[in-house]
Amino acid sequence: MSRRLLLLIFFITPLLAACAPQLPLLTSTFLPAASSAELPSFAREGMASWYGPGFAGRLTANGEIFDPAQLTAAHRTLPFNTHLRVTNLSNGRSVTVRINDRGPFIGDRIIDLSRAAAERIGMLGRGTATVRLEPLSGVGGVLPAAADASLPRWDVVASGRTLGELLLLSSPSAGPVLVRVVGTQVEPGAGAEILLSPELLGEMGPSVSIQSGQ
Repeated sequence: MSRRLLLLIFFITPLLAACAPQLPLLTSTFLPAASSAELPSFAREGMASWYGPGFAGRLTANGEIFDPAQLTAAHRTLPFNTHLRVTNLSNGRSVTVRINDRGPFIGDRIIDLSRAAAERIGMLGRGTATVRLEPLSGVGGVLPAAADASLPRWDVVASGRTLGELLLLSSPSAGPVLVRVVGTQVEPGAGAEILLSPELLGEMGPSVSIQSGQ
């Protein structure tokens, strides 16, 4: 091949590439995940169900081992590790869950809760309930807070989170503050979804926002 032809190919090839139509990337159309930017505006009402028997010990869609005793849930599209407040509209009881699986795949149900989460909101007996889903991950996730005198200043108990997780908290009166999750079970009677040390609660007030999780 002549030197002149090589030079011609060298200059023309980038021009042809620039003019070529841009083909979309090949991505799965099965259960497309929502972007984190969509989470603050996400709020849904619909039918929830729960699962557990027969699934304990199996792998969830994000690779974890399913444990019905944990506050987790399956959703068709939300990103894994999204935290949602799920409220049973028939009794007003709510629970915070973390998305780690895909589903439900029956009818118009919008979320599948673990047994523990379903028990928290009083829907074990019926098996289904009409619920409202509200995001707590990212900007706009506001949690009611209460004090726990046993907690050191920078440790928290946060419903639906994971042990050792780092959270960046803020409130109208303070923040951002980096804290560590040392417990994930907030007693239903506490009236809160996150427990802080009395000192930190005094600074931040009764409502905190989770800006991010590390």
